[in-house]
Order: sequence, then C-alpha cells, then structure tokens
Amino acid sequence: CRIELHRALMTLHPTVVERLALLAPDQRTAATAPPGPSLCIAPAGSGKTTTLVARAAWLIATGTPPETIRAITFNKRAALEMTERLDAAVAPLGVDAGAIRVRTFHAFGREILRDAGVAVEPLADRPALLAEVAPWADDADLLRLDTAISRLKVELGVTAVQVATDEDAGPIARAFVAYEAAIAKTGGLDFDDLILRAIAELELDADLLARWRARCGELLVDEVQDVDRAQLRLALLLAAPSNRIFLVGDDDQSIY
Repeated sequence: CRIELHRALMTLHPTVVERLALLAPDQRTAATAPPGPSLCIAPAGSGKTTTLVARAAWLIATGTPPETIRAITFNKRAALEMTERLDAAVAPLGVDAGAIRVRTFHAFGREILRDAGVAVEPLADRPALLAEVAPWADDADLLRLDTAISRLKVELGVTAVQVATDEDAGPIARAFVAYEAAIAKTGGLDFDDLILRAIAELELDADLLARWRARCGELLVDEVQDVDRAQLRLALLLAAPSNRIFLVGDDDQSIY
C-alpha cells in the first residue's frame, strides 16, 4: 500500500505532493481516500479544515473538474476563509479563483431555489415577526419560541396546518401558527425554509435534482457537527447516488 501511495504521489503536481507531505498520516489518508462517503471526526485545532482543503487539491490534481466540487460550511465568515484557502491551494493547478464554490447551507438552499424559479424574498425577520405575533413574550420567551419553531419545522417536520387543528394547542403552538401565517402573508421565506423548500423542490423536480447532483460531484462539508437534520438531509440528497461526500467535524463541539 505504501508503494502504491508513493507511486500515486509521484504523478501529482509538486504543490499537492508538498501539501500532502505536511499532513499527519491519518490526515493524509483522509485527504486521499477513494471515492465514496468519508466522515472525519477530530478535536478542535487538529487540522480538519486543512485536511478538507488538501482533499480538494488532491481531487483536482487527480482529474476531478473544479466546477463539480462544492464546499459547504456553517457561517459566512467560515465560507470566506475557506474560499481563500481553497483558492490558494488550487491556484498552482491552474484553477481560477472561486472555481470551487463555497457556501453556507442557507446560501446553498437559496441558490437551488432561485434555480428552481422559487421566490426567496423577502427573507423573514424572525425576531421581528415573533415580537409581532406574540406580544406577550419577553426576551426569554422569544428565544424559546425561536428554538421551538425551528424544532417543529426542521426536526419534527410539523406544519402550521397540522398544529392549527389541535384544539388544545398551547401558546407556543399558537404562536407558531401565527408566525407561519405572517410569513405566508409576505410571500417570502425564513432561514429554515431555505433548506426545507430546497429539499422539497429537489425531490419534486428530477431535472433540478440531476442538475445539482452534477454540480456536487464531490461535496465537502466542514463543521458537520453543527448541521441540523434538514441540512444533513440536503447534503445526502445531493451526494446520492455515488455518495462522494467528505464531512469533517468535532462531535465534542456539537450544538445539537
């Protein structure tokens, strides 16, 4: 196996060989793993994103078109940082800056919806809407409502129509129904809807799904410990059926 790896490294671009040589053995094994699903769990500061960047460079050096690689991370700041690191890693390979698209999950969902012709504006201001539909709520109540609404929509898949039929619904449930009605009145979506509606459109439109699966021939997901159920579902839907998905994260830092 070491001989085969050595031969493979000899055919790579020198900058990729150098990048891989700087990795620890387990990082290098992950970065050069064969096609298929990979889940890399490691503690904070251990070089998970470094491994992901090396993975992208190795994929391109071994023949993967840059435009078929997509990277997803948790927030805008992380996406900007990863874009810079990826651009620097693949520039010596003749790849233009930005060729590997890096997005947050919500920005990713928005792109899919726009491609599907679904209006995403106006994007709901959840705190403002909650304050409007639940005037009785103080700051702590509003925070609980925010969490409860995401749990109902994302984790449990419950709709406002279903909740509205419950004659014994409590104040949080009633606020959820009113909140969803307020969003519908604007004609827009909220952040959770960007993911949920994207999944729905992909599952309904075979051409849309095929188009986005082609764009996600290799899907790289950073900070996977922070994804919720819907975000993971979206990633796995796009990665299927070849399941060329590379996920890195730290379960000790999970927020769910």
